[in-house]
Amino acid sequence: SQQKPAIPSQALTITDSITPPAETETISSEPAPQETLLVLSVNGNKLNVCWENNETVKELLSYTQEKSIVVNTTKYGGFEQVGSLPQGFSRNDVQMTTEPGDIVLYSGDQLVLFFDSNSWSYTKLGHIEGLSQDALSELLGGSSAVIEIQSNYHNLYKSRPPAKPVACTSPIRA
Repeated sequence: SQQKPAIPSQALTITDSITPPAETETISSEPAPQETLLVLSVNGNKLNVCWENNETVKELLSYTQEKSIVVNTTKYGGFEQVGSLPQGFSRNDVQMTTEPGDIVLYSGDQLVLFFDSNSWSYTKLGHIEGLSQDALSELLGGSSAVIEIQSNYHNLYKSRPPAKPVACTSPIRA
């Protein structure tokens, strides 16, 4: 019997389509940033993010087709950076305990990035991948931060829009 050629593993991120993996293929938990439609930066540092597949993330993607979202955040409670988004977005709040690296929407118009955990009702947007809690604390633990969300759409799709976002590989922790 012939073996199938190896296919490079990649993270499930917001892309135009995804082919279900064959049973023998492995999907890596490491994001493929070149395929991500939304790019998040903290103080100019681009981060790997696994975005959720929900209405709010779709709205962020739509908004960033026109312009980037820049949020000036401040440290709150010793565990998060929080700041006002330029408009309200759809909410589907659920009670959850966040983990370091979680990105959530609070009250429909506040962007929150966690460097420690907290229990509250949020809409999950995504999770920063590949950084330890210490690295997240160093990045987000200052008195303020500048968060930018921008679209990578035009670099990926020259003539056609994406069919739909696909979900993260990591489970939602609620």
